[in-house]
Amino acid sequence: MEPTCHRHPDRRGIYYCAKKKVYLCEECLQCQDPTLYCKDRTMCMIWEVLKHGTPDQQEKKPMSSSPSSAAKDSSIHTITFLPSGKTARVKPGTTLTQAAQDADVYLNARCGGKGVCGSCKVTVQEGAVDAKESVLLKPEDVRKGVVLACTATVNADATILVPEETKAQALQIESHGKDIGKSLLGGRTVSPFVSQHAIEIAPPTIDDPTSDLDRVTHALKSQGLAEEELTIGLDALRELAQLLRQENWKVTVTLVDHGCRKELIRTAPYNTQAPLFGIALDMGTTSVVAYLVNLLTGEVLGQAATQNQQVVSGEDVITRIIAAKNAEGLRRVHRYGINTVNQLVDGLCKAHDCDPNDLVALSAAGNTVMTQLLLKLDPSSIRYEPYVPTCTWFPLVKAQEIGIKIHSRAAVYVVPGNAAYVGGDITAGIVSSGLHQGEETTLFIDVGTNGEMVLGSKDWLMTAACSAGPAFEGGGIRHGTRALPGAVEKVTIDPQSKEPTIQTIGDLPANGICGSGMISLIGELMLAGIIDTSGKFNDNLTTPRVRQGDFGMEYVLVWEKDAELSEDILLSEADIDTLLRSKAAVFGGIMTLVKQAGFDLELIDRFWVAGGFGRHIEFDKAILFGMLPDIPLEKFTYLGNSSVAGSYLALVNREARNELRETSRAMTYVDFSSSNLFFDEYQQAMFLPHTDMRQFPSVKERLKG
Repeated sequence: MEPTCHRHPDRRGIYYCAKKKVYLCEECLQCQDPTLYCKDRTMCMIWEVLKHGTPDQQEKKPMSSSPSSAAKDSSIHTITFLPSGKTARVKPGTTLTQAAQDADVYLNARCGGKGVCGSCKVTVQEGAVDAKESVLLKPEDVRKGVVLACTATVNADATILVPEETKAQALQIESHGKDIGKSLLGGRTVSPFVSQHAIEIAPPTIDDPTSDLDRVTHALKSQGLAEEELTIGLDALRELAQLLRQENWKVTVTLVDHGCRKELIRTAPYNTQAPLFGIALDMGTTSVVAYLVNLLTGEVLGQAATQNQQVVSGEDVITRIIAAKNAEGLRRVHRYGINTVNQLVDGLCKAHDCDPNDLVALSAAGNTVMTQLLLKLDPSSIRYEPYVPTCTWFPLVKAQEIGIKIHSRAAVYVVPGNAAYVGGDITAGIVSSGLHQGEETTLFIDVGTNGEMVLGSKDWLMTAACSAGPAFEGGGIRHGTRALPGAVEKVTIDPQSKEPTIQTIGDLPANGICGSGMISLIGELMLAGIIDTSGKFNDNLTTPRVRQGDFGMEYVLVWEKDAELSEDILLSEADIDTLLRSKAAVFGGIMTLVKQAGFDLELIDRFWVAGGFGRHIEFDKAILFGMLPDIPLEKFTYLGNSSVAGSYLALVNREARNELRETSRAMTYVDFSSSNLFFDEYQQAMFLPHTDMRQFPSVKERLKG
């Protein structure tokens, strides 16, 4: 018998959903049901159909079009964004999110353009767009012209109002104070891979007609600044010839240390006090962090962070690999990342009165996919077995080669990684934390969109990665958000009244729930008897906080009247299911790595948590949630952003660069993709806190109380 759609029994069920074990019709593929989030996962057949069309649809695509349709397809529309007044000229069918990117207008797009988070609401003031219906838009909003920018497409000229809450906000990062450089260096000397030197050169004569470059090389050798012949690019060579004569043979040269040779990248007028700056970068999947550094002293002059604009192409590394599957896709995803970097650099330069041409070095740490996209390297091979990246160590490249708007010949150093899913951000974290030199057995974990972990000491290192998904960063959660001002970060619930008490970042009106807030909330829901160990709600409660919603039972954390949003802030069963999958991946990964190493949790001396997500996390609530193991709280330490710390060390210290290279090679990688042990651990962790309560004795006692 021909299968029928489970929602529309009168229609043919064309597509099979492996998660729900049901058939779907064409209409159901456009459904925004959050319990069908798997259709947005790259291993799902339905996701592929939505992205590329069915084979029949692909065959039916016309090979040619009539003159009238061709003229329509080639038309260009002007989209104006208010209040900035910036414009973009784009083709029909372009989403408003993509048009905003082209206009250098940065929107919130937490769900990667899937239309499930509602964070990119804009208002069409003039003109028209093709907008899809969404349960996230109220009827009164639709009447006012409100649309989701990620699903609305251009079909004519239009004027779009971007409200303040839709603009991509600067992210909160830890303020380390003026001594951050000294604390990160930890007694290391300042020895950046780019240096500058004021030199005086004897002018040529008829008796000594030595070439300009040879004269500079000799002058540097005489001061012990160069041992071999210099290398130099054509642009820099032209600059050298002009300035030597213009400045009467007294100049300041900037050199890049390639290890076995030095390269002259800049010649400037003679100045023994000339400024020299660099950027240390953490190129995260969700957010990007930058430090502005004085390369002469090692001082961190400023720091900034923002959302990675690549989220428009997908919220995780797999969807970004797919988005970059061809030359045009790779160009676009690369440009989004570079735009993010340039936005941060521009802001830091303006805030600290720094000339971008004095920025002559940049170091970057990130996971393997992010670094390949930064360098515009095709990452597609990372997605398929045997999961091989183009490279795990990278040659120095020039800023102009990848589009970063600092000095065009500035040297860009990328921290080496270990494998397809363990990148330079983890190498940077190990070296900046000192794990690679420690005597004690330490488990290091960086939880973000990916969950990377390292177990070991100075004698051995094992590493692995799991896909935690974007839930802890707000992705795929109805009212999820990043750790921005106004995000709920801590929750307590009265076990009798079921009423919550919340704490938001900056003590501002609530505008969403960040990762630590979600973990805190779920723990409190358990303790108050509002949800059971499977994450299902107790529907016998009399509190108005628990109610039936559009996507199952839900708990209202903040009423609309008290929220920054124009709706109640809540957590639904669908949200809890998504969070359970993320935490199960993290805990399953931890247990798999520990068992693969032949260890027990009791043998681990220290447990270090890194990354921006961990800053607000309450370790006891994370144990209650079942994301972290039930070990003594004194073993846990939050490290902060160890990735940008390691990137900083790479920028300013020669020994650290050697340690990064050696550490990246010393790690033994454990692949979870085909591990039955990981699958078993993951399945067992799909409860609160775990199917085996013997692993969580302290939680068992708390739930008894």
